[in-house]
Amino acid sequence: MQIPLISVCIPTYNGEKFLQEALDSVKHQTYKNIEVIISDDLSKDNTLEIAEKFKNEVEFPVYIYSHQPNGIGANWNNCIQKSNGKYIQFLFQDDILESNSLEVKLNFIKKYNLKAVCSKRLIINDRNEIVTTGVWYRYCYDLQKLYLNLEFNNFYLFTKKDLNRITFKDVFANIFGEPIAFLFDKTLFEEIAFFNTSYKQILDIEYAYRILKKYPIGLIEEPLFKFRLHEAQASSVNSTLNNHDEYKYLKKYIIKNFYEYLSFDFKKNIIKDKFHFLYLIYHKIRYFNNK
Repeated sequence: MQIPLISVCIPTYNGEKFLQEALDSVKHQTYKNIEVIISDDLSKDNTLEIAEKFKNEVEFPVYIYSHQPNGIGANWNNCIQKSNGKYIQFLFQDDILESNSLEVKLNFIKKYNLKAVCSKRLIINDRNEIVTTGVWYRYCYDLQKLYLNLEFNNFYLFTKKDLNRITFKDVFANIFGEPIAFLFDKTLFEEIAFFNTSYKQILDIEYAYRILKKYPIGLIEEPLFKFRLHEAQASSVNSTLNNHDEYKYLKKYIIKNFYEYLSFDFKKNIIKDKFHFLYLIYHKIRYFNNK
C-alpha cells in the first residue's frame, strides 16, 4: 500500500513566541510519512534557532530555507516550490495542528478522490485558552454555518451548486477556512498555479474559489487545528474589511465564474448594485408621484 509523502509547509517571520508549539504539533502527528519545509523571511529573532533545534530532534526530514521577503504569498509559494510531497499542508507559526489532522484529511481525500479538503477549527488565544466570545469569534467561529447556513455531520462535499447559499452581503466572507484548514494535492499548484502574490488579504479565499471552479472541496466537521487569535490576527481582520480594491476583484471573479450557481436574490442584488444610480432615480420618481 502506497503511503504518500505530506509536506508540512511553515512560512515564518519573527515567530519565536509560538513557533515551538507549532513544531511540536507536527512532531506528534499520527501520520508519519512527512517532511517539513520552513521558509523564513529573514527573521530577526530566534526563529531560525528554534527551527534548527527542531530539525536535530526529529527523524523526518526538515528543510530550512532563507527567503527574501516579498509579501506573505511569496513565502507561501516558496514553501510549495521547495516541497517534495504529494500533498501540501500549511502550518503557520502561531497555530497548532491536532495530532490526527494529517491522517484524517488524507483519509477523506483518498476516500472521495479529491484534490482538496478543509476542516473546521478551534480558536485559541495567546494563553492557549479556547475562545468562545468576542467580536472576532462572532464573525469567524464557524465559517460554513455563519455564511452559508450550512450544517453537516462528519463530512460534506462542497460544489459550485452550494454557492446559491451565499448572500450578496457575505460575498467577501471566507467560506472555506484559512490555508492551514486545507490539505492540497500538490498537482493543483501545477494545474491552477500558485497563490496570487499581488493580493495581501484575499489570496487564500481567491485560491479556494479557483479550486472550486474545477473541483469540489471536501468539508470536514471535526476541528483539526487550533487557530490562534491575537493582536496580529485582529489587525488583519480590520485591514481585510477595509481592503476595497481586492474585494471588488473577488466579487467580480465570483460573478464571472459562478453566476449560474448564485441565488436569485444574489443576482437581483448584482443588478441593483450595477444600476444603483438608476435604482435611486426610480424610487425618487415613485416617491414624488405618490405625494
